Amino acid sequence: MLSQECRNPSPNFSNPTSSTVSVNSNNQSGSAKAYLHLLCTAKHWKQPLFECCNEEGPPHIKLFTFKVSILSEVGFVILESYSHARSTKKAAAEDAAEGALWCLKHMTI
Repeated sequence: MLSQECRNPSPNFSNPTSSTVSVNSNNQSGSAKAYLHLLCTAKHWKQPLFECCNEEGPPHIKLFTFKVSILSEVGFVILESYSHARSTKKAAAEDAAEGALWCLKHMTI
């Protein structure tokens, strides 16, 4: 199984306005998570799987780390991206999606 694992640098992504979905877009608007779902659909991959892989800190100041996995239709792992520790699950999932988009932009698939 081929796997790419990426940490999350700053991505460039946008919401697509046509039927063609491209990772190389430079407009930074919308949700990375939503764009990643659209990209996976356009590439005929399974929908991205988000999971909380780490919770740390006391209950009143928890930090969450998320992992997003992207699988091909036949189940091969295309990539896994981990977020930085964030104060909300939503922010951690978005951070992981941004990392995945950055990796997809800079990989050849």
